[in-house]
Amino acid sequence: MLHCQTFMKSKKKPYQDLILASKSPRRIKTLQDLKIPFKAVVSDFIEPRFDRNKFTPEEYALYNARQKAYDVAGKVKKGIVIGMDTIGEHSGEVLGKPDDRNHARKMIKSLRGETHSVITGICLYDAENKKETTAVEITRVTFTHMTDEEIEIYLDLGMWKDVACAYAIQERGELFIERIEGDYFNVVGFPVFRFGQLMKQIKMPLWDLIKKAKV
Repeated sequence: MLHCQTFMKSKKKPYQDLILASKSPRRIKTLQDLKIPFKAVVSDFIEPRFDRNKFTPEEYALYNARQKAYDVAGKVKKGIVIGMDTIGEHSGEVLGKPDDRNHARKMIKSLRGETHSVITGICLYDAENKKETTAVEITRVTFTHMTDEEIEIYLDLGMWKDVACAYAIQERGELFIERIEGDYFNVVGFPVFRFGQLMKQIKMPLWDLIKKAKV
């Protein structure tokens, strides 16, 4: 009864379900670690090749995030759909997920001793009311100068598969990294702080969800 009375006095809008438009185990784990309720629904959207005549890298990441959210919103009909897309950018080149081991090797070699940007587009889409809230998060990452042997050892681990820039910072890719400027979790693929700010904008602050889940 007490909880019911407190809710009535606050006059908050009813919370909607959170739906992550992704099958990424890293994004799923990040949300699980926050201990907030959500479900994951795979998006069938196929990302187009980057075309510098149509997009900047930031626009491209946000476009993909939006399309993932729109696709899943059409399946669930209600709820707040979280669409995200993470890419790398170095010297004007967009670095997405590598096609194969040789492509991954080329990516990592191009980054050694250099600083690149990790860019994540974020779209929170209200499936029922068709309203969106978006942002782009950018983190600068500086690699050390790895040897060819070190790169091959990393490639042998298979951690380059299905990740932007061909490395996962939380899966031994951190051994390459000399410095990070910005959000660590953005490099993982889920910029937690920016996500939290967007959730505040749509009147679903994460601390309220955490508290609600705990009760």
